Amino acid sequence: MKKRNLFVYALLVVFTTISINAWAGNEESFNSNYKISPDLNFSPNSDFQKSWEIAYGESKTPVQVFMKETKKGQEYLVRTKYFEVKYINGSQGFGVKLLNGSESKVSESLNTAVLNQIQLNSQKCISSEAIGSDKVLEMIASYLPDLINEQYNSILN
Repeated sequence: MKKRNLFVYALLVVFTTISINAWAGNEESFNSNYKISPDLNFSPNSDFQKSWEIAYGESKTPVQVFMKETKKGQEYLVRTKYFEVKYINGSQGFGVKLLNGSESKVSESLNTAVLNQIQLNSQKCISSEAIGSDKVLEMIASYLPDLINEQYNSILN
């Protein structure tokens, strides 16, 4: 009787472990489901030289990314109607920063509500070196969803 119970428990543990691994393995990462495309309606100006759109999932409202060259490197302004941040890529490295008041178009209270302060702090220095221009947009698209507070995740999709 003890051998049978031990066998049933062992079988149950093995089945549970396999089920958990299969479930975790099939879960697609939200961060990997995006599409980056040039903004075809953008015209370079004195503020920004390039622009892209990042669409997550089947989103009909993509995230706008505007790039400008500065003395310190490139600044990538990332904006929706709900939040905005800036990723800096230069000699000091690559990381996120909040916009100053003159650059901002989203109200500070809305921006604060949508963005996760802990993630903002942890992404201030993603890399201590500049990221290659061919990888910057991929990095932004990958890290950006983590900045959004959980209750606002629907903004991106």
